[in-house]
Amino acid sequence: MSDIRCTDCAGAMDKLHEYVDRELSEADLAEVKRHLDDCPPCERHFHFEEHLKLLVHQKACTERAPAHLLSRILGNLKQA
Repeated sequence: MSDIRCTDCAGAMDKLHEYVDRELSEADLAEVKRHLDDCPPCERHFHFEEHLKLLVHQKACTERAPAHLLSRILGNLKQA
């Protein structure tokens, strides 16, 4: 693999989560899509991430945390 290819892969992987979530600009979406179309290893990784996100969404806990626990967590986050 050439250095250019590695740079392209690194750049695409840096933007992968935003790509999966469709949070990139149109230009960045097109750039990553172009790379994924030309790079089977990155495309496989994209499909893995996309599938993982779907599974997490489907299996996500639907129960709410007790009020005291939620308050404690939010308090800890504010301190951090």
